[in-house]
Amino acid sequence: MNISISQSPPIRLTTRQITYYALNNALPTYDSNYSFAVRIANQYGKLSKLIAHILTVAILSMAILRIIESQLWELTGLPSLEKILLIILLSIFTIEYLGRVWSAPESCTDLPEEGDDYKEYESDLSYRFYYVISFLGIIDLLVILSILHNIIGVDLNSWPNYVVVMGLFKLSRYIPGIEIVGAVVKKERQILTASLLCLGLLVVILSTALYLAERNVQPEVFTNIPTALWWGIVTMTTTGYGDITPITSIGRILGGVAMIGGIAMLAIPAGILASGFAQELRYREQIYNWQIISNLDLFHDLDSSCIADITRHLRSIVLPKNTTVFKKNSTPDAIYFIADGAVEVQIHPKPPSPIILKKGDVFGEAGLLENRKRNATVKTTRATRLMALDLHDFHRLANDHASLKKKIELINLSRKT
Repeated sequence: MNISISQSPPIRLTTRQITYYALNNALPTYDSNYSFAVRIANQYGKLSKLIAHILTVAILSMAILRIIESQLWELTGLPSLEKILLIILLSIFTIEYLGRVWSAPESCTDLPEEGDDYKEYESDLSYRFYYVISFLGIIDLLVILSILHNIIGVDLNSWPNYVVVMGLFKLSRYIPGIEIVGAVVKKERQILTASLLCLGLLVVILSTALYLAERNVQPEVFTNIPTALWWGIVTMTTTGYGDITPITSIGRILGGVAMIGGIAMLAIPAGILASGFAQELRYREQIYNWQIISNLDLFHDLDSSCIADITRHLRSIVLPKNTTVFKKNSTPDAIYFIADGAVEVQIHPKPPSPIILKKGDVFGEAGLLENRKRNATVKTTRATRLMALDLHDFHRLANDHASLKKKIELINLSRKT
């Protein structure tokens, strides 16, 4: 019984869909279906990666060119290349911007894929406008205008020339870590705002109190409350420049309270972000596992509650090439699903051709079903990511979901025959 994702003919995409996928490495119309997403990645993944690499190099080159411009030309002795490089960068970012504006309607998952009403449906939507006024859309436009100012501007040290550095925000599209930071901050924004508001209130209260304690002793230093606010910010963030310091007993007590309170208040956002990162990574892994599990032929007939139950109990295992998953005669402890990579099943006597299991296959079920030791050794043939369902979780799920147990038994029976 074959449980791998079946091979299907290529998906035909429109030019705009290809453009959107090439620029975003995603196509929302198909992303909800894992098998479609895999097929599109196989067709256009290399193109998307190539464009991502080109844009990443262009973004970094743009920032380096602006930050160390004078030193760069002194070292290379090629100042004439500056405008040529700027024109190349301007061309790359302009083409990218126009491509994103043109393909922006593809961000809508409910647009009809084809049909006579496509243009009419599209004309009623404002996805291009939403992209233009989005944060990254504004950054894209500012970078283009800044580079254009660099090319035609007379004063190379004017501030518009340095706006290109904001283009580093564009890296969030290609570096997952940056995107995760944004997602965590967005999800935890209410708690973070509350903690920062509390910190701000403490700064104002303690700074005002310190101003009242020190204004008569150091009138030339504590001239007004805004000056004391600078002291409060520097002290409560534990920076401590030392340019403004209290000298009275009350002032030093307030300074100590500000230091301790600042450490305590800054620890709250740090804990919130750490917890948010852990939750976001778990959430993304569960979504990834759900996509793989729900699109395996093995689970096509199972209801969503069963698939969700399976996904919650899976643990991810990443193994390098030529690593033994389990040995013959070992005690069964889990059933394994191949999320990515491949493994070889080594049995005796050795078959004429190797038994290779690939992405989407399951193994290790016989020992769990029949309560006996492993009858084969399984090794990875390349770097492989497995999702394991532990022994006690498997038996609990099999008892709760009879359809799951029946499917696993059919796989075991087909392999025996």
